[in-house]
Amino acid sequence: MRFLIPMTQLCRTLLQMGAVGLMLSSCTQGFYKKWADKEVFGILEKKSHNVAGAEDGELQSITPPPPVNLADLEKLAETADFLGECAMVEKGAKVLSLPDALSFAVHRNRTYLGRKERVYRSALALTETRQQFGPIVDGQGGITVTEAQRHQASVNDFVRTSSLTSDGQVGLTYLMKTGARLAMNLSSDFTRLFTGKASRVSDSLAAVTMTQPLLRGAGVLVAAEPLRQDERDVLYEIRDFTQYRKTFVVDITRQYLRTLQAREQARNRYIAYKASLGSLERDRALAEANLRSQSQLKQIEQGSITYERQWITAIRAYEDQLDDLKITMGLPVTEKLVLDADELKKLEVIDPEGSVEFLIDTALITRLDIFNERDRVYDTQRRVKIAHQGTYPAVNALAGYNISSPSVPTPSNTATNASLGLNHRQRTWQGGLDIDLNLNTLPERNDLRNAQINEQAALRSLELAEEELRATIRADWRALRVARRQYDLALKGLELSQKRLEIEEALMTEGQGTARDIVESQDRLIIARDLVISTLIDHNLARLQLWTDMGVLFIRKDARWADVLKQEKPQGES
Repeated sequence: MRFLIPMTQLCRTLLQMGAVGLMLSSCTQGFYKKWADKEVFGILEKKSHNVAGAEDGELQSITPPPPVNLADLEKLAETADFLGECAMVEKGAKVLSLPDALSFAVHRNRTYLGRKERVYRSALALTETRQQFGPIVDGQGGITVTEAQRHQASVNDFVRTSSLTSDGQVGLTYLMKTGARLAMNLSSDFTRLFTGKASRVSDSLAAVTMTQPLLRGAGVLVAAEPLRQDERDVLYEIRDFTQYRKTFVVDITRQYLRTLQAREQARNRYIAYKASLGSLERDRALAEANLRSQSQLKQIEQGSITYERQWITAIRAYEDQLDDLKITMGLPVTEKLVLDADELKKLEVIDPEGSVEFLIDTALITRLDIFNERDRVYDTQRRVKIAHQGTYPAVNALAGYNISSPSVPTPSNTATNASLGLNHRQRTWQGGLDIDLNLNTLPERNDLRNAQINEQAALRSLELAEEELRATIRADWRALRVARRQYDLALKGLELSQKRLEIEEALMTEGQGTARDIVESQDRLIIARDLVISTLIDHNLARLQLWTDMGVLFIRKDARWADVLKQEKPQGES
């Protein structure tokens, strides 16, 4: 007996199928990443041009940030005495400006990066939906080697039969926006017998079918709804991210300035503590000369202890806030950083002109989340129409055509069987209608009613969002006016506190003042200094918050904000 399968044929077939599998499996992760990124970033770039404030390409990368590099930042020239023992922590520290802090935050903040990835995922889902409305090609196949050995009774011998069977299928489906679905399929089953009477048997089929809904599910409105909604969802995500970006920049600015404020409070406590030591030394000398009572001296000593305790507490509060800021920026808490105190000098008191009604009208036009609320109302109205069409009967037009190979090979088609075995004379076509009267419309009725209720809810949500925006702008306007007034009063309070302390110190020198008045005037001066800084920061943050809530705060590529209200002028300008 001989093994009758020609090994060259077997090896050739196996190699061909192996080559296809190897080609498909050789694509690396990097290939798929680049493929997805190219398509997704193309979608985001195109749609970002339709969103004000999103045109700067911020969404064109979600690459994880590289390791922290602070080499470009300037080093601190000298340590601050008012930090006491903690001053050594700042030795060799890098000076961090507000633009640098914003830049670190938008590139390294974990929540911010997560929001960018959320936008990316929405566009990634859109690519899959888009593919459903395009030609989709699929292919599959297999190969089997069979060997059978049987004993024949008439002959005292064994007969071995060997065969090679392969099958393959290539298909294409195309869903059109009108609801029509086109399907094309080419399949082939091939068996070659190496022993026996028949040498080969093939069975191939090429088929084309099309289905077109005529009532329920027909038309672009219904059929293209998944694609339409995913397209709009990507736009919603871009708008939400752009609005979030504005709020994020204001939050980072607030945290940065509040940390600077904590540093200045530590400085003010230190100044007060040093001043109390000077007063204590002078009053001890006066007490030794019997010019100051021990009660007054002890009161000043208690005040000095209080100032020292406040100073230590202020240093700790500053260090805690600085660590929190580092985490927010995505930097290690062990990095030595010092905030740039000159940023406080850059703050200005600016009063936007115009009435609160003008600001509200502007906000209703420019706020991106309000745009989304309005568009979602349109979405629900569209779904009502779609749900209503769902109550129609289903009438689908069907059409099909196929050709196949002969069931038994003949001399006339032997040449044809050498390939796919298809014979155009052996064909079938069909056409007709598939009808579902949809006599039970209760589920569709419920879907329609739910869609109508969802429309009502969306209208209420839009109305609520607009009213809340009006209330927010009014509150921001009041907060800005109060902050301006508080700043003016803080300046006057600081001037009065300085004069009062000078008067009390002069009276103490002449022996007419009291220790209580000295301690109280020093306390008032500390509070006044803190208030000047805090109210200045409050006013600037209130202005930025107003811009953000109006939707007119635009972020530059360097992560700083742009002044958009052209009529604003710094205090004192005419």
